[in-house]
Amino acid sequence: MKSWDLPISHNALKTRDDLSLALAQILEPLEGHLVRGGSGLHVANGSALYSDQVSLLEGFSRLLWGLAPLSAGGGSSPMMAPMLRGIEAGVDPASPYYWGVGGNKDQRYVEMAAFALALLIAPDSFWEPLSEKGRARLAAWLGTINGVELPPNNWEFFRALVNIALMRRGRPYDASRLEKGLDFIDGLYRSDGWYLDDTNYDFYNPFALHFYGLVYAALMGDADPDRAGRFRERARLFAREYLPWFGSDGSIVPYGRSLSYRFAVSSFFSACAFAGEEVLSWGVIKGLVLRNLRWWFAQPIFDHEGILTIGYRYPNLIMAEQYNSPGSPYWSLKTFLALALPASHPFWLAEEESLPGLPAVSRNAPPDMLLCRAGKAETDHVYALAAGQSLCWIEHAAAKYSKFAYSNRFGFCVAHGSFDLPKTGCDSMLLFSEGDGYWHERRDARGRFSCGDYVRSTWSPWPDVSVTTWLLPFGEWHVRVHAIRSSRVLETVEGGFSLPDENGFDPARDPTIRSGEGSLLASFPWAWGGIVDLAGSSGHPRSPELHRPDPNLNIHYPRVYIPILHGHIEKGSSFIACAVAAGVGPGEGLAAASKAPSFDYDAERGLGVVRQGARSVELPIGAI
Repeated sequence: MKSWDLPISHNALKTRDDLSLALAQILEPLEGHLVRGGSGLHVANGSALYSDQVSLLEGFSRLLWGLAPLSAGGGSSPMMAPMLRGIEAGVDPASPYYWGVGGNKDQRYVEMAAFALALLIAPDSFWEPLSEKGRARLAAWLGTINGVELPPNNWEFFRALVNIALMRRGRPYDASRLEKGLDFIDGLYRSDGWYLDDTNYDFYNPFALHFYGLVYAALMGDADPDRAGRFRERARLFAREYLPWFGSDGSIVPYGRSLSYRFAVSSFFSACAFAGEEVLSWGVIKGLVLRNLRWWFAQPIFDHEGILTIGYRYPNLIMAEQYNSPGSPYWSLKTFLALALPASHPFWLAEEESLPGLPAVSRNAPPDMLLCRAGKAETDHVYALAAGQSLCWIEHAAAKYSKFAYSNRFGFCVAHGSFDLPKTGCDSMLLFSEGDGYWHERRDARGRFSCGDYVRSTWSPWPDVSVTTWLLPFGEWHVRVHAIRSSRVLETVEGGFSLPDENGFDPARDPTIRSGEGSLLASFPWAWGGIVDLAGSSGHPRSPELHRPDPNLNIHYPRVYIPILHGHIEKGSSFIACAVAAGVGPGEGLAAASKAPSFDYDAERGLGVVRQGARSVELPIGAI
């Protein structure tokens, strides 16, 4: 896939000036895209849950996440003057470009948070230059957030920021709403730095919960030291949980909703710096932010003009959520909060440091996930083994929350539908079918559990089919064991990691494949991966295949192969098991088969035993 030769792809991203330049390089292509009197940003046609008018406001407002810190740090941009004119038009009820007032749970309230930040940290650029009528109208428009109900989630932080901004600018605000909203946020907190709102554990923890808590702590620490202290302490705890998600090259394991916000994933560390919270050494924090940005700006996430697209590693509407409009990806500019810090701040004075030493397996207890590291330092494969979560309203929820494994190198697939296997995106999942072409996967996991050796959950593709799944890390390999109780005869397909097909126009570069009884390993010049059936002696042997799903389902690569095992189960109780591995670089996969763990079932004790070398783990499968 082609990456356009854009100025930002040549930015070294080492210094504060480099980061300021990167923001200018992102904003410059947008200068001709302000519409409706400058009050909206139109970068492409497309629709979301909300109106086109609100979509234009969304794109406009999200530029403030970069511009406000830039201004607070003493910088300027050609975008500021036209955006001030846009604010004057957008808040004027008599203007044809008025942003309007929303009802309950309206997208406008999300966008108000960016205005609030601008009024809090850069009033000389975004408040004082407005006319007196403009300031009054902006305050009145922002104040409408206090007359509505918001979803029971991170949106309460938007109301909090708006009220703090109104208070600081000497305008009417709602102290009661502010306090109740912050109390509600406190109620979302669980443990170990993790919050849980009305969806699932995911990246909203770092960039839509901790981010605002750290901004609050930085701006309101003197007025509300107890709450600010809680936000700081939670961020310190979360930093240790979050660090293992990152690869040495700045990439991260993608998981959950809103992946189109891309480099917002490192905004947590920018917010830590903004709050003066040294959750890790300043050099490590700086490295996490800058390496993540360097990784993203080397990917084809921009179009030929330099405009951010909807997608993850490449433009891809298939994986988007229903609330993604063309301007949505600019929420990623939250990472530029570090520009609000002066050059004398220790974040900028520190020498960039690589990742500190991390264990091979790190447990995130609240979401019941194991973060695993394998491979060489420069090409490390970071993958998460997930117990699964609850069914939710997010598009492709099963793919984004309930696959067995998620990878910084190989991403994951979403689905076109449940009919016809190539459309299902069957990587890192066990699928069942009654032979009618429809496939059922894990969607709603219950009985979730995790420990240092494995994660476990139980799920039901049909009411009369129950599957208990154990996932165990073994270095490059991970093992999956499924104990199944079924009232149906079922066909099964289990997929390993997606392997990128980067052949382009050279069919001679097809993978080298080693396939045996119940195993398949494929090796490309750039990556390798495979799957090995470990429970053939159970009476349910499975046959291997290198499967090619429909294009554009994987969020990392438009074309992929998936090593799969194809089999069936009878009515009653049974178990199946496999080992899965993948890595970066040529040839290694063909030597990896000998390292695959083994699995045995002790019927007398009802125990499954997974072994690799001197290590063994017992699983209480029960009688089969």
